[in-house]
Amino acid sequence: MQRSIVSARTRPTLFVVFLAAFSAVLVLSNLALYRRARGHLDSQLGERLRAIATAVAHEVEDAGPDSLTAGTIDPVLYDQLLIARDDHQLSNIVIISAAGNTAIDLAGYSEPGDENPFIQLDVAAVALARAGVAAYTSLYRTGDVYLKSAYAPVHGVTGTIIGVVGVEAGASFFAQLRELRDLIVLISLGNASVVILLGFLFYRRTRSLERAREAMIETDNLATLGRMVATIAHEIRNPLSIIRASAQRVQRRHAIDDEALTYIVDEVDGLDRVLTGYLQFAKSQPAAFVPLEVGRILRRALLAVENQAKAGNIEVGVQDTGALTLHGDERRVRQAVLNVLLNALEVTPQGGRIGIDVGHDAGHVTISVSDSGPGIDPAILKDVTRPFFTTRVDGSGLGLSVVQSVMEEHGGSLRIERADSGGARIVLSFPRDPGAATAAKE
Repeated sequence: MQRSIVSARTRPTLFVVFLAAFSAVLVLSNLALYRRARGHLDSQLGERLRAIATAVAHEVEDAGPDSLTAGTIDPVLYDQLLIARDDHQLSNIVIISAAGNTAIDLAGYSEPGDENPFIQLDVAAVALARAGVAAYTSLYRTGDVYLKSAYAPVHGVTGTIIGVVGVEAGASFFAQLRELRDLIVLISLGNASVVILLGFLFYRRTRSLERAREAMIETDNLATLGRMVATIAHEIRNPLSIIRASAQRVQRRHAIDDEALTYIVDEVDGLDRVLTGYLQFAKSQPAAFVPLEVGRILRRALLAVENQAKAGNIEVGVQDTGALTLHGDERRVRQAVLNVLLNALEVTPQGGRIGIDVGHDAGHVTISVSDSGPGIDPAILKDVTRPFFTTRVDGSGLGLSVVQSVMEEHGGSLRIERADSGGARIVLSFPRDPGAATAAKE
C-alpha cells in the first residue's frame, strides 16, 4: 500500500522532469540546427569567394606583372575588375604587390603605393595566399553588416608569387539568419514554457486526484476500523460495567476503605471514556441543530471534568458568557468542548491553569481554551487532527479529530495557536447564522 502511494507520487514528478528535459532538448536542438545552418552558409560563401578570388587572380596574371605596380593598371583590367565586382555583388576587390603595397583598391580604403591594411586585418588568409594557397577568412561583422574575404595568389611568368588578389563580399542573409535565430530561441522558450506549464498543471491535477484517492482509502479504512472498534468496544463495555459495579458493591457491603477498590472504579471510568470516544467516532448520527446557550454548554463540560481538575490542583478560569447563543447540535458541540478541555487537562502540569474565553462578532461565536502546558510542536501541528494520531502512550488519538469533525459539521473552524502562557490555545469558531450551519450539515 505504502509502496503504491509512493510510486503514485513519484510518477507525476518524473513526468514533469521528463517534460522539462524534453523542452531543454528542444531548445538545444533548435540552436544546434541554427549553428549548423550558419556554419554551412559560412563555408559555402567562403568557397564561392575563394573561387572568385582565384578567377580574378588569373585575369591579373593575364594582364602582366605591371598590373601590380601602383599607377600602371591597365584600363582593360580595371574595367574587368569593376565588372567582376558588380557581377558577383562584391563590396571590394584589392590587388596587393609582393611587398604588401596596394596596387588597386576599388573601395578606396587605401591609396595605391600604401601598405595595404588587409595584411594586418586578415593575417592568416593573406599569409596562405602569399604561400600559394587560396584561402578565406572567418565571417566578421561591421556594424549591422556581415562580411567575408578571400585571397588568391598571383603568379608571375616563372611561376613565382608576385602578389595577392583579395575580394570582399557582404552577406545580408546572415543578419536575417540572426533574426531567425532570435525567433527560434523565442519560439523554443515559448514552447518550453507551455510544456512546463502543462506539466505543472498535470502534476497539480494528478496530486489532487492522488490526495482524493488517499482520502477515499483512509475513509474506507476508518469506516472498517470504526465498525470493528464499535464491535470490540461493545463487547468490552459490558464486562467493565460488571467490574465497576462489583467493586462498588464490595466497598459498600463490607465498608472497606481500600484505595485499590477506588482505583478500580477510576480506571474503569477512564476505560469507559476511551471506549465512549471510540464509539462516538465510529457512529455517524444525524445532527439536530437548535439554538444553544454557550454558558450552559460550558457549565456541563466543566462539571464533567471538575474532579479531574481538582485532582491535579488545576485552576479553570471561565469568562462570563452572558446570554450568548450559537446554532448547533448540543450533544456534538458539548462533545467538542469537552474533548478540548480533556486535552488541556492532560497536558497542564500540577498547579497549572486553564483559561476559557468566549468571544463573538457579527458572524461567529468563538470558544477558546488555553492551557499552561508545553504547547504543540509545530512539526506535528498538521497531524494533530488526524484520526488516531497521538503523542501520548495512553492516548486514543481521537480527541481533536472528533473536534475537527464537529466543527466541519457546523460550518465552523478549528484553530490551534500559541497561548500567552506558552501552552496551546484551541479556538472553536461557530457561525451564528443558522443558515450557514444548516448548509454545512447538508
